[in-house]
Amino acid sequence: MTQSADSPRFGTIFFTIEDGGVFFEVEDARLEVSREVSTMGRRTGASLEARVHVILDLSTGQGINDAAIRLFKISIQADDIVQKFKVEWRNPASGDLGADRPARELTFSGWVSGYELYRPESTGASGFGTSDATASTRLGRADQLVHVTFAVVVDDENIGNLVLTS
Repeated sequence: MTQSADSPRFGTIFFTIEDGGVFFEVEDARLEVSREVSTMGRRTGASLEARVHVILDLSTGQGINDAAIRLFKISIQADDIVQKFKVEWRNPASGDLGADRPARELTFSGWVSGYELYRPESTGASGFGTSDATASTRLGRADQLVHVTFAVVVDDENIGNLVLTS
């Protein structure tokens, strides 16, 4: 079921750069986990890949602009410095709007693998990433958006940092 673009958003999503204590609200967030499979339907090798996508609406205030600049600086670092991040989905679809606790929380270690600044009226809200997951969100009304992709580190040392809780 999709809400109209003029409906108030149901729930809030927060993002934290844990290595630095930066905390801000984002418009949308999604986790993608995939593995290579053979023609027999079996996993092939150590092919686990995970990506986290977040969308920031720059029209929401100075704090979000500061966060966007911080993420941009991380994205152009010469080395892919692994950092800890957290996504919190609050006010779940259960209708418990008064609750100020996470409905879901995702923690992970990773680095910024993609940074895109764009205007949806010109480029279209679903013209990024690998799916049309944002086509049904309210993002088409925004003036300037930032789409940040995080490569989640899933090696033996960091896989324990990839945790989804409810």
